Amino acid sequence: MSRTPRSNRDVGYGRPMPWIDTGREPNTRELDSTRWHPDAACTGAGDWLWFADANSPLTRRAVATCHQCPVRRACLATALLYAEEFGVWGGVPAAARRRLLNRLAAGADLTSVLDDALRSPHDEVA
Repeated sequence: MSRTPRSNRDVGYGRPMPWIDTGREPNTRELDSTRWHPDAACTGAGDWLWFADANSPLTRRAVATCHQCPVRRACLATALLYAEEFGVWGGVPAAARRRLLNRLAAGADLTSVLDDALRSPHDEVA
């Protein structure tokens, strides 16, 4: 059985992916969005920006906002750990996060995946 959320009913939807090696990243308790979201650049903004259609100029605006966010790493780590399927998290649109999740499913540790993702631009929206 695949490790991806869509094919495994025991993961996702509020449960962390048990096969993700979090390495030196914060634990699931620390990645609870109620801990980091108050400091996020998107706090107070409506979901319409972060969950707009993938090819929308709104999505590009969300990605740009995320690039200036002080909790971007925690946001992206949370999205990957909980396999968020929709929206922009940590400046990374859903399609790009799927590629990151595939790396994690193949055994890469979360720290290296986050380092690579946050070092390279994800301004492409698909």
